[in-house]
Amino acid sequence: MSPGTVTAAFGAVGRDARRLAAAIVGFWRSVRPTTRHGAVLGVVLVLGGAGVLAAAFFVGAAMAWSPYIESSIHPDANPRALAALQPAYADTGSCTECHAPEAAKAAAAGHAGIGCESCHGPLRLHVDSSRGTYVATREIVAPTDELCLRCHTSTVGRPEGLRQVTPADHYAPVCLQCHDPHTAISRRPPEVLHPLAKLPLCATCHGPEGFKARNQRHPVVPEDRCLDCHATGRGPEGVR
Repeated sequence: MSPGTVTAAFGAVGRDARRLAAAIVGFWRSVRPTTRHGAVLGVVLVLGGAGVLAAAFFVGAAMAWSPYIESSIHPDANPRALAALQPAYADTGSCTECHAPEAAKAAAAGHAGIGCESCHGPLRLHVDSSRGTYVATREIVAPTDELCLRCHTSTVGRPEGLRQVTPADHYAPVCLQCHDPHTAISRRPPEVLHPLAKLPLCATCHGPEGFKARNQRHPVVPEDRCLDCHATGRGPEGVR
């Protein structure tokens, strides 16, 4: 590009800038207030316009971020959405149609008043698929130790009548190996009353083939864990 072309380009830019400046000055001269009243009115209009824009922006932002905007505009949207949902929980008392013995045990023990679905989860599909057949076509969720400890872990502020344990101190931390989940009752493991020095491993005498075999329901545990439950001072009276 030759020097003459560059000079011509800068000259064109300069002329355009001068024309724009002249246009702005002309516009200002045509609209500027010529009296004090006009100046005050102009300031009020500018500030008022800025306030209106700010309010519109705030309202728009609030509407965009508000979690209640849908219900504010369509107040019947939420009820209609809820009405369209299929119930996941069964009717109260449905379980007793097939599980009367378990329901009777639960009603007569510490878990009385606690619904089956509090531990087994939603059962509507199980009930609807099994009703009239007396055959479980859909399995139910079995309670877990973690579920038991949600209510029974020792915590400050819980009612005194609610049985609470410190899992590390209450025998083995496997609730359902000892407790019937419907009655919550369990037998206290017997304490070892004989000396253990110079004796063989526990399973030698108390294994399935031993002369004093353990109960058939007894869980299989490592030899070094027997005293977790059977040592003197374990259990409710020994819980710290």
